[in-house]
Amino acid sequence: MWFEGISAQSGRGRIARGGNVAEGLTERLVSAEREAGFHERDMSVFERERIDLEHRVNRMEAELEALRKRRLEAYARWWNARDDRDRALHVCRRLRRRIDRTRRKDG
Repeated sequence: MWFEGISAQSGRGRIARGGNVAEGLTERLVSAEREAGFHERDMSVFERERIDLEHRVNRMEAELEALRKRRLEAYARWWNARDDRDRALHVCRRLRRRIDRTRRKDG
């Protein structure tokens, strides 16, 4: 583990040098608490950013869903217009044939 080597080494080093163990440990504690505070502030910033991005992603996904729906509706309108056009062209062909037959009979 990342903390086992650090605490064992610093404890043994302080005892071997004959320094004040309590002072050394207190300094390490203050330093570790300060470092934890820095990381805590960073985490707060990152959490706010994550929440903001989550909201943006949700809005964009909703917009994407709406655009997909509009795309399908536009395609359905195009398809229906195409069918109507084809039907009208079919009627035109039938009427032209009828006109041509009528002209030939009368002609």
